[in-house]
Amino acid sequence: MQEIIQYFNENPMIYKLLLSLFILLIYIKLIRIFNKLLFKTIKDNSLYYTTRKRLYYLHSVIILVIFIILWSESRLDLTIYVGFISAGIAIALREIFTNIVALLIIVIQKPFEVGDRVIVNDRAGDVIDQKIFHFVVMEVTAKTEGEQSTGKIVHIPNNYIFLYAVSNANKGFKYIWNEIEVRLTIDSEWEEAKAQLETIVNKHAQHITAEAKNKVHEASKKYMLHYQNLTPIVYINVEDGFIKLTIRYLTEPRESRITEDIIWNEILLYVKENKAIKLA
Repeated sequence: MQEIIQYFNENPMIYKLLLSLFILLIYIKLIRIFNKLLFKTIKDNSLYYTTRKRLYYLHSVIILVIFIILWSESRLDLTIYVGFISAGIAIALREIFTNIVALLIIVIQKPFEVGDRVIVNDRAGDVIDQKIFHFVVMEVTAKTEGEQSTGKIVHIPNNYIFLYAVSNANKGFKYIWNEIEVRLTIDSEWEEAKAQLETIVNKHAQHITAEAKNKVHEASKKYMLHYQNLTPIVYINVEDGFIKLTIRYLTEPRESRITEDIIWNEILLYVKENKAIKLA
Protein backbone atom coordinates (compact mmCIF):
# COMPACT_ATOMS: atom_id res chain seq x y z
CA MET A 1 0.00 0.00 0.00
CA GLN A 2 2.87 2.36 0.87
CA GLU A 3 4.49 1.57 -2.47
CA ILE A 4 1.23 2.38 -4.28
CA ILE A 5 0.87 5.67 -2.42
CA GLN A 6 4.48 6.52 -3.13
CA TYR A 7 3.99 5.67 -6.80
CA PHE A 8 0.99 7.96 -7.08
CA ASN A 9 2.89 10.74 -5.27
CA GLU A 10 5.66 10.42 -7.81
CA ASN A 11 3.19 10.25 -10.72
CA PRO A 12 0.36 12.72 -9.98
CA MET A 13 -0.81 12.65 -13.60
CA ILE A 14 -1.63 8.94 -13.45
CA TYR A 15 -3.30 9.45 -10.07
CA LYS A 16 -5.55 12.18 -11.47
CA LEU A 17 -6.41 10.07 -14.52
CA LEU A 18 -7.45 7.06 -12.43
CA LEU A 19 -9.33 9.27 -9.97
CA SER A 20 -11.12 11.04 -12.83
CA LEU A 21 -12.11 7.71 -14.35
CA PHE A 22 -13.37 6.43 -11.00
CA ILE A 23 -15.42 9.59 -10.37
CA LEU A 24 -16.85 9.45 -13.89
CA LEU A 25 -17.93 5.80 -13.53
CA ILE A 26 -19.54 6.44 -10.13
CA TYR A 27 -21.29 9.54 -11.43
CA ILE A 28 -22.66 7.71 -14.50
CA LYS A 29 -24.02 4.98 -12.21
CA LEU A 30 -25.69 7.56 -9.97
CA ILE A 31 -27.23 9.27 -13.00
CA ARG A 32 -28.73 6.00 -14.21
CA ILE A 33 -30.21 5.30 -10.80
CA PHE A 34 -31.61 8.84 -10.63
CA ASN A 35 -33.11 8.53 -14.14
CA LYS A 36 -34.88 5.29 -13.17
CA LEU A 37 -36.39 6.98 -10.11
CA LEU A 38 -37.40 9.91 -12.28
CA PHE A 39 -39.05 7.60 -14.82
CA LYS A 40 -41.09 5.88 -12.10
CA THR A 41 -42.10 9.18 -10.48
CA ILE A 42 -43.08 11.26 -13.55
CA LYS A 43 -45.81 9.63 -15.63
CA ASP A 44 -46.17 12.29 -18.31
CA ASN A 45 -43.68 11.57 -21.13
CA SER A 46 -43.27 15.20 -22.18
CA LEU A 47 -42.56 16.36 -18.63
CA TYR A 48 -40.19 13.43 -18.06
CA TYR A 49 -38.23 14.27 -21.20
CA THR A 50 -37.96 17.97 -20.30
CA THR A 51 -36.91 17.27 -16.70
CA ARG A 52 -34.36 14.64 -17.74
CA LYS A 53 -32.93 17.04 -20.32
CA ARG A 54 -32.54 19.81 -17.75
CA LEU A 55 -30.91 17.46 -15.28
CA TYR A 56 -28.55 16.25 -18.01
CA TYR A 57 -27.29 19.81 -18.40
CA LEU A 58 -26.93 20.08 -14.63
CA HIS A 59 -24.94 16.82 -14.43
CA SER A 60 -22.66 18.04 -17.21
CA VAL A 61 -21.94 21.28 -15.38
CA ILE A 62 -21.27 19.49 -12.08
CA ILE A 63 -18.88 16.93 -13.57
CA LEU A 64 -17.09 19.69 -15.48
CA VAL A 65 -16.59 21.70 -12.29
CA ILE A 66 -15.32 18.59 -10.48
CA PHE A 67 -12.72 17.95 -13.19
CA ILE A 68 -11.66 21.62 -13.18
CA ILE A 69 -11.10 21.44 -9.43
CA LEU A 70 -9.27 18.11 -9.75
CA TRP A 71 -6.93 19.11 -12.57
CA SER A 72 -6.34 22.71 -11.66
CA GLU A 73 -2.85 23.45 -10.37
CA SER A 74 -3.82 26.82 -8.87
CA ARG A 75 -5.66 27.20 -5.58
CA LEU A 76 -8.76 29.06 -6.63
CA ASP A 77 -10.95 30.47 -3.95
CA LEU A 78 -13.80 28.16 -2.92
CA THR A 79 -16.36 30.87 -3.62
CA ILE A 80 -15.43 30.78 -7.33
CA TYR A 81 -16.23 27.08 -7.51
CA VAL A 82 -19.46 27.62 -5.65
CA GLY A 83 -20.28 30.39 -8.11
CA PHE A 84 -19.67 28.05 -11.06
CA ILE A 85 -21.90 25.38 -9.57
CA SER A 86 -24.64 27.85 -8.64
CA ALA A 87 -24.62 29.34 -12.13
CA GLY A 88 -24.81 25.89 -13.68
CA ILE A 89 -27.70 24.87 -11.45
CA ALA A 90 -29.55 28.11 -12.13
CA ILE A 91 -29.21 27.66 -15.92
CA ALA A 92 -29.93 23.93 -16.04
CA LEU A 93 -32.86 23.95 -13.63
CA ARG A 94 -34.33 27.34 -14.48
CA GLU A 95 -37.75 25.96 -15.41
CA ILE A 96 -37.84 23.62 -12.42
CA PHE A 97 -37.15 26.50 -10.03
CA THR A 98 -39.75 28.74 -11.68
CA ASN A 99 -42.30 25.93 -11.53
CA ILE A 100 -41.72 25.56 -7.78
CA VAL A 101 -42.01 29.33 -7.23
CA ALA A 102 -45.20 29.34 -9.33
CA LEU A 103 -46.57 26.51 -7.16
CA LEU A 104 -46.09 28.67 -4.06
CA ILE A 105 -48.01 31.51 -5.73
CA ILE A 106 -50.79 29.12 -6.77
CA VAL A 107 -51.08 27.75 -3.22
CA ILE A 108 -50.91 31.14 -1.49
CA GLN A 109 -52.76 33.49 -3.86
CA LYS A 110 -55.04 30.82 -5.38
CA PRO A 111 -55.54 32.15 -8.93
CA PHE A 112 -57.30 28.83 -9.44
CA GLU A 113 -58.08 25.68 -7.46
CA VAL A 114 -58.92 22.08 -8.26
CA GLY A 115 -62.38 22.05 -9.83
CA ASP A 116 -62.13 25.49 -11.47
CA ARG A 117 -62.58 25.99 -15.20
CA VAL A 118 -59.58 27.89 -16.56
CA ILE A 119 -58.08 29.05 -19.84
CA VAL A 120 -54.28 29.21 -20.02
CA ASN A 121 -52.43 29.84 -23.29
CA ASP A 122 -55.64 29.16 -25.25
CA ARG A 123 -56.04 25.82 -23.45
CA ALA A 124 -59.43 25.56 -21.72
CA GLY A 125 -60.28 22.90 -19.17
CA ASP A 126 -61.27 21.93 -15.66
CA VAL A 127 -58.41 21.68 -13.15
CA ILE A 128 -58.38 18.12 -11.82
CA ASP A 129 -55.01 17.93 -10.05
CA GLN A 130 -52.10 20.06 -8.82
CA LYS A 131 -48.51 18.74 -8.92
CA ILE A 132 -45.16 20.17 -7.83
CA PHE A 133 -44.10 21.12 -11.36
CA HIS A 134 -47.41 21.25 -13.24
CA PHE A 135 -51.17 21.21 -12.90
CA VAL A 136 -53.54 18.91 -14.76
CA VAL A 137 -56.70 19.94 -16.60
CA MET A 138 -59.43 17.99 -18.34
CA GLU A 139 -59.61 19.76 -21.70
CA VAL A 140 -62.85 21.27 -22.99
CA THR A 141 -63.65 22.64 -26.43
CA ALA A 142 -63.88 26.35 -27.30
CA LYS A 143 -66.91 28.48 -26.48
CA THR A 144 -68.09 28.30 -30.10
CA GLU A 145 -68.07 24.48 -29.87
CA GLY A 146 -70.05 24.29 -26.64
CA GLU A 147 -67.26 23.93 -24.06
CA GLN A 148 -67.68 20.16 -23.95
CA SER A 149 -65.07 17.80 -22.55
CA THR A 150 -62.73 16.31 -25.15
CA GLY A 151 -61.60 13.54 -22.81
CA LYS A 152 -57.99 14.69 -23.12
CA ILE A 153 -55.86 15.33 -20.02
CA VAL A 154 -53.44 18.25 -20.44
CA HIS A 155 -50.39 18.84 -18.22
CA ILE A 156 -49.58 22.55 -17.98
CA PRO A 157 -46.33 23.76 -16.31
CA ASN A 158 -46.91 25.89 -13.21
CA ASN A 159 -44.70 28.67 -14.58
CA TYR A 160 -47.26 29.36 -17.32
CA ILE A 161 -48.94 31.69 -14.81
CA PHE A 162 -45.91 33.99 -15.32
CA LEU A 163 -46.04 33.77 -19.12
CA TYR A 164 -49.75 33.82 -19.99
CA ALA A 165 -52.99 35.31 -18.73
CA VAL A 166 -55.06 32.92 -16.60
CA SER A 167 -58.82 33.13 -17.13
CA ASN A 168 -60.88 31.55 -14.34
CA ALA A 169 -64.63 31.15 -14.80
CA ASN A 170 -65.16 30.18 -11.16
CA LYS A 171 -63.53 33.13 -9.45
CA GLY A 172 -65.36 36.38 -8.76
CA PHE A 173 -69.01 35.59 -8.10
CA LYS A 174 -69.06 32.10 -9.68
CA TYR A 175 -71.30 33.03 -12.61
CA ILE A 176 -70.51 34.06 -16.17
CA TRP A 177 -72.42 36.14 -18.69
CA ASN A 178 -73.64 34.11 -21.64
CA GLU A 179 -75.03 35.58 -24.86
CA ILE A 180 -77.24 34.15 -27.59
CA GLU A 181 -77.67 35.96 -30.91
CA VAL A 182 -81.00 35.67 -32.70
CA ARG A 183 -81.12 37.18 -36.21
CA LEU A 184 -84.44 38.20 -37.74
CA THR A 185 -85.34 39.47 -41.17
CA ILE A 186 -86.12 43.19 -41.48
CA ASP A 187 -89.84 42.56 -42.08
CA SER A 188 -90.25 40.49 -38.88
CA GLU A 189 -92.35 41.70 -35.95
CA TRP A 190 -89.28 42.45 -33.84
CA GLU A 191 -91.22 44.07 -30.92
CA GLU A 192 -93.19 40.89 -30.37
CA ALA A 193 -90.07 38.76 -30.81
CA LYS A 194 -88.11 40.84 -28.31
CA ALA A 195 -90.87 40.54 -25.71
CA GLN A 196 -91.07 36.77 -26.22
CA LEU A 197 -87.31 36.33 -25.92
CA GLU A 198 -87.37 38.28 -22.65
CA THR A 199 -90.08 35.96 -21.37
CA ILE A 200 -88.10 32.86 -22.36
CA VAL A 201 -84.79 33.98 -20.86
CA ASN A 202 -86.42 35.18 -17.63
CA LYS A 203 -88.08 31.80 -17.30
CA HIS A 204 -84.72 30.01 -17.28
CA ALA A 205 -82.29 32.57 -15.80
CA GLN A 206 -84.23 34.94 -13.54
CA HIS A 207 -83.85 32.65 -10.51
CA ILE A 208 -80.06 33.12 -10.62
CA THR A 209 -80.28 36.91 -10.20
CA ALA A 210 -81.00 36.94 -6.43
CA GLU A 211 -78.23 34.46 -5.64
CA ALA A 212 -75.84 36.30 -7.96
CA LYS A 213 -76.42 39.56 -6.08
CA ASN A 214 -75.32 37.87 -2.86
CA LYS A 215 -72.25 36.44 -4.61
CA VAL A 216 -71.34 39.84 -6.02
CA HIS A 217 -71.61 41.36 -2.55
CA GLU A 218 -69.24 38.71 -1.16
CA ALA A 219 -66.82 38.97 -4.09
CA SER A 220 -66.72 42.79 -3.89
CA LYS A 221 -64.82 42.40 -0.61
CA LYS A 222 -61.93 40.86 -2.59
CA TYR A 223 -62.35 42.41 -6.04
CA MET A 224 -63.42 45.82 -7.34
CA LEU A 225 -66.75 44.69 -8.82
CA HIS A 226 -69.38 47.20 -9.91
CA TYR A 227 -72.18 45.12 -11.41
CA GLN A 228 -75.44 47.07 -11.18
CA ASN A 229 -77.85 45.08 -13.34
CA LEU A 230 -77.76 41.30 -13.07
CA THR A 231 -81.15 40.53 -14.56
CA PRO A 232 -81.46 38.90 -18.00
CA ILE A 233 -81.80 41.37 -20.86
CA VAL A 234 -82.35 41.42 -24.61
CA TYR A 235 -80.44 43.97 -26.71
CA ILE A 236 -81.41 44.95 -30.22
CA ASN A 237 -79.52 46.42 -33.15
CA VAL A 238 -79.51 46.31 -36.94
CA GLU A 239 -76.55 45.22 -39.03
CA ASP A 240 -75.91 43.82 -42.52
CA GLY A 241 -79.60 43.91 -43.48
CA PHE A 242 -81.03 41.96 -40.54
CA ILE A 243 -82.27 42.63 -37.00
CA LYS A 244 -80.04 41.18 -34.30
CA LEU A 245 -81.50 40.38 -30.88
CA THR A 246 -78.84 39.52 -28.32
CA ILE A 247 -79.97 37.63 -25.22
CA ARG A 248 -77.64 38.21 -22.27
CA TYR A 249 -78.04 36.29 -19.02
CA LEU A 250 -76.10 34.83 -16.09
CA THR A 251 -75.36 31.13 -15.88
CA GLU A 252 -73.01 28.73 -14.14
CA PRO A 253 -69.83 28.08 -16.21
CA ARG A 254 -70.63 24.43 -16.88
CA GLU A 255 -74.32 25.05 -17.61
CA SER A 256 -73.98 27.49 -20.53
CA ARG A 257 -74.50 24.93 -23.29
CA ILE A 258 -77.42 23.30 -21.47
CA THR A 259 -79.23 26.62 -21.00
CA GLU A 260 -78.51 27.58 -24.63
CA ASP A 261 -80.04 24.31 -25.80
CA ILE A 262 -83.19 24.85 -23.71
CA ILE A 263 -83.59 28.49 -24.76
CA TRP A 264 -83.01 27.74 -28.46
CA ASN A 265 -85.59 24.94 -28.35
CA GLU A 266 -88.23 27.36 -27.09
CA ILE A 267 -87.18 30.06 -29.58
CA LEU A 268 -87.44 27.68 -32.55
CA LEU A 269 -90.84 26.42 -31.41
CA TYR A 270 -92.02 30.02 -31.05
CA VAL A 271 -90.74 30.97 -34.52
CA LYS A 272 -92.35 27.85 -36.00
CA GLU A 273 -95.76 28.81 -34.59
CA ASN A 274 -95.52 32.53 -35.42
CA LYS A 275 -95.39 33.27 -39.12
CA ALA A 276 -94.67 36.98 -38.50
CA ILE A 277 -91.24 36.08 -37.08
CA LYS A 278 -88.63 34.94 -39.56
CA LEU A 279 -85.07 33.96 -38.76
CA ALA A 280 -82.41 35.51 -41.02
